[in-house]
Amino acid sequence: MNVAIIFGLMFFLLVLDLSTGQFRNPQASSGRELSINVLSQILAFSVRALLLVALAWPIARFLPQWKGALAHRPVWLMFIVILVIDDYLNYWLHRMAHQWPLLWRLHKPHHTPTYLNVLMAGRENSLYYFLVPALWMAPVLIYLGAGTASALVFGFKGVVTMLQHTGYRWDLWLRRYRAGRVLLDNVEKLVVLQDFHHAHHGLGRYGHASSNYGNILCIWDVLHGTTHPRQPQRQDAYGVPAGMPVESGMVQLFWPLLRDRRASLKQATPLTQSSEEELAAADAVIVTAAGIAIAVTR
Repeated sequence: MNVAIIFGLMFFLLVLDLSTGQFRNPQASSGRELSINVLSQILAFSVRALLLVALAWPIARFLPQWKGALAHRPVWLMFIVILVIDDYLNYWLHRMAHQWPLLWRLHKPHHTPTYLNVLMAGRENSLYYFLVPALWMAPVLIYLGAGTASALVFGFKGVVTMLQHTGYRWDLWLRRYRAGRVLLDNVEKLVVLQDFHHAHHGLGRYGHASSNYGNILCIWDVLHGTTHPRQPQRQDAYGVPAGMPVESGMVQLFWPLLRDRRASLKQATPLTQSSEEELAAADAVIVTAAGIAIAVTR
């Protein structure tokens, strides 16, 4: 059921992006980008299936007494517990992926596109998928008897993630109407939606890649001071800063197994650390894989 809903929503949002001209961006409609995005989706599902199979035996072998231990817990309670734990772990994984050079190399493929749409929502390096908490939690939760709650949580996460990455700004359309503004103003206090996440991907006046790390819930950014104030606006641009190397598609997905020496030649000018004054006055700050903080101004 969850799979049908997720694929149905993906198809609907894909049609929405197509019908509203989101694929007019030459990069979004290029064969190279479409191939990377589709392959990344296949990799994500493959890693999920691999971990389900690989962990089944050791879990049953070493935790026989825990089989079905959570089967009698209310589904609604387990939904909340699983969502909170998974999302908090995701917050820290995502935050570290922007602050640690090695993890940034694995997460960078998600930020190289100069567009957003539903196809690139799950785009990551193949090794990054092995770090995603949900893929490790799912086999354990199924064994413990919380399979229904975990399926609902991960299905919910899939729906929200696709809504976040849709290129068409459906949130700005809703904000044309009073009821829509009231709805979003309340929902966005809890759940990460388009404006919050587009700012994380954005460059320019309203973008702020070094904030808004939350996957589903906004509370973690609020608690840890990494929230960028919401400004319901279209982003000026998406992607990585000019001058940052962008590797070929296969290298993006399979580094360090594959390497692209030519990527270093694409760096037009050396990236230098912005001064403290520049960072303080910046509209956005980009942290590179090498840990260099670059101020972005209007």
